[in-house]
Amino acid sequence: MATVNQQELYGGAITINLPSKFGNISHVREVPDHQEVFVNVDEDQSVIVEILELAAEATDENCAAFHFQQLAEDNDAEDASAIQSVSLLNNAELPTWPADAKIYLLLGQQRIAKFNEQQRLQQQHQHNLATFTSTSASSSAQPDARNLVQIMMVVFRLPRQETDIVLSYNVPLQISGMSSSRE
Repeated sequence: MATVNQQELYGGAITINLPSKFGNISHVREVPDHQEVFVNVDEDQSVIVEILELAAEATDENCAAFHFQQLAEDNDAEDASAIQSVSLLNNAELPTWPADAKIYLLLGQQRIAKFNEQQRLQQQHQHNLATFTSTSASSSAQPDARNLVQIMMVVFRLPRQETDIVLSYNVPLQISGMSSSRE
């Protein structure tokens, strides 16, 4: 059975229990103040927690889809429309949350590259195209480092605090041949 560790988020204001194989990525790269990111490098999985201003442009019923779409845009996803299901969890399932909280579970898939990997490949491809003088020696096909990733997202909508807390668990389903995950 996997060992579980309690991880402090945002200086201990919130805690989360995660399997011990998940490490805090902030020890490796810079993470924005509104995020906490944990990665299981052996299985290429990640857990991301974000505290965001309540997305007023999204209704309660559409807030999970809104944040899923935002995530797709932030990650330069190839296809953001693969929402498989959205469920409203009742407060009895999470009794320690405020009674007025709305809690949504979204399951979806996105084709996304790891942190800045797609941009790096595209820049390298452009450099290679500029280097070749013969069009027969080069290919105009864009390299693609995007992986097919299953995303399990929970959105905690806290209207009194005007806050959306977004927790996402990302599991790769299909790894691109150009992804560093292949290494």
